[in-house]
Amino acid sequence: RAESREHYFDFLRVFAAFAVMMLHVAAQNWYTNSVHSFEWQAFNFYDSVVRWAVPVFVMISGALFLNPDKEIPIRKIFSKYIFRIFIAFVFWSFVYAARDFLKTEDIIKAAANFIRGHYHMWFLFMLTGLYIIVPFIRNIAASKILTRYFLILNFTFALIFPQSIKIISLFAEKYGVFVEKFVNGFHLYFIMGFTGYFLLGHVLNKIIFSRKMERVIYLSGLLGFAATILISALISLKTDTPQASFYGNMTVNVFFESAAVFLFFRKHFTRENKIIRTLSNYSFGAYLVHPAVIAALKKFGLNTLTFNPIFSVPVISVLVFAISFTISGVLNHIPVLKKYIV
Repeated sequence: RAESREHYFDFLRVFAAFAVMMLHVAAQNWYTNSVHSFEWQAFNFYDSVVRWAVPVFVMISGALFLNPDKEIPIRKIFSKYIFRIFIAFVFWSFVYAARDFLKTEDIIKAAANFIRGHYHMWFLFMLTGLYIIVPFIRNIAASKILTRYFLILNFTFALIFPQSIKIISLFAEKYGVFVEKFVNGFHLYFIMGFTGYFLLGHVLNKIIFSRKMERVIYLSGLLGFAATILISALISLKTDTPQASFYGNMTVNVFFESAAVFLFFRKHFTRENKIIRTLSNYSFGAYLVHPAVIAALKKFGLNTLTFNPIFSVPVISVLVFAISFTISGVLNHIPVLKKYIV
């Protein structure tokens, strides 16, 4: 059981890394193109079908860190896991800030960029926050009742209410603000954010579902994909501007997408694949370097508008994937760098 679990984690990491890259490639010209154009509709499609990537990364971490068979002392959380993230952040943030400084020669802006991190490094801050509260979440994960209760609260207050408020605000802003103030008045910060995905990864990794329940999860996932694509397009066309309301990680549609993808891989990718296992080890470094690869390709004239976006988005994504994993692979063969920054 443990072996098959490890194998599907490898597949998930690799495919989620590719999905993140496709997301950022598809977003490249998403803001600047008219929502009525064929190009924007293509970008919307590709962007919508990979929105599960970050939640799935969080769910993998949750499945590993909340495993009851694995003790993780608080000291180890900080000395091993958080320390590694900190070193990786400092190294890569310096690289990106130095690149920006060479372009602008603005030392103040470069320093601010270094402290803030490149746009994709928000993930490292979020992951650190989850690691810090692992001891609390492990106690919740140990109880079926508390786990179910926590997920219900998270689903209600972190997904349903915020998404409902966004939808209301699109058509009647003052009512959206009223509902938002009402909900925020409860100050339920502990059950908000990615903690739900972290705990959900543990649940989907441990529970054996009936065939009927599996079908329900898959159907919900398919509906989630359809909703992300169609409703994003419809709202954007209605407001005549790109709308990302249904793109967020904290949306019901993306939640269902993520749960379905995670369960699908758990059920169907149980055999070891040495190439996938190797790529899985390179995924962290590939994630950190991929925006630089996208920017470099753009500088050389290759972006999603270079040719038909139906083909440009997947082709460039595959290219970014190959280059990013190659760079990460090289860095993974340098002992000190392998241990701390990739």
